[in-house]
Amino acid sequence: MNPDPIPPETGLRIVWWNTKLSPAGVTSKTGNEIISAAAEVLLRLMDVVRADIIVLGEMSDESIAALRDKCPKGVARYTWLPACHRAGKSRFSFCVLSRKDYVHVQFQDSILLEDGKSVTKVGLCFEVRLWDNSQWIQLIVSHWPSRLHLDRQDSGRTHIAAFLRHWIEDHIFRGDPQPNIVLVGDFNDEPFDEGLERYLRASRDHDKIQRNPKLFYNPFWRHLSSFEHRLRERHAADPGTYFHRRGRDTRWRTFDQLIVSSAVLFGKSGWRLDEASTRVVSESEAGIEIRSMQRTFDHLPIIGHIERQYP
Repeated sequence: MNPDPIPPETGLRIVWWNTKLSPAGVTSKTGNEIISAAAEVLLRLMDVVRADIIVLGEMSDESIAALRDKCPKGVARYTWLPACHRAGKSRFSFCVLSRKDYVHVQFQDSILLEDGKSVTKVGLCFEVRLWDNSQWIQLIVSHWPSRLHLDRQDSGRTHIAAFLRHWIEDHIFRGDPQPNIVLVGDFNDEPFDEGLERYLRASRDHDKIQRNPKLFYNPFWRHLSSFEHRLRERHAADPGTYFHRRGRDTRWRTFDQLIVSSAVLFGKSGWRLDEASTRVVSESEAGIEIRSMQRTFDHLPIIGHIERQYP
């Protein structure tokens, strides 16, 4: 039996998931059991969440190849764009999947913070467009250093955020005052941390952003609450995206986020954020038992829904 066709859409569903398959400095996890589990999650992101673009974090060439072998439906439906570009002595660790029949994604630039002999992976920039020639979206994907390696209070964290802000000013805003920008990834900072709020300038205040269109909007401020309404349509908040079993005061952190430019927030350049549908993908939707004792994954996926705006 052929799979049900994905219905025609007017918008774009962008999913981010930190897979934990290839953490930095650790041998890639390509054993049959964990790759099979990751393939099951990936299929649910395709069939249940109906993702148009899926950005996978903590991937390597080896884990990408193993996951492709376990997910033939994903190979048939999606273009796989490995993004393991070299960065100094390290590499980026992403893979971007995009629906073959609907959307085109192409790599644009690496965003690297070089300080003497040290190179920090700030992000990768991609250009995204539907096949019907919609307005471009600049998609910037990031996975910033873990707090195990760079403490929350370390000035290096704010330095990364400030560098990304300056890069966007120089490379995007300078040529387009109303650009469609979507930032997504695992920032290892929460929305209220200084790097994201003060230095990247990702606000939660619609009115401030309306007056200053160079501010970003971060809809994941609202995903800092453990209140979960039993009806999904009335489910406005989620407890977080990363589960830290030994957390002292809270076990949940909202490290995985999707942040947009003011043009996307207010629909000024062909795309508009559907905030009600921009959220954390639940454990049941993703098929992840993140709180179980035998923990395979420790991050939940997130989804951002961007709607087309027609003249």
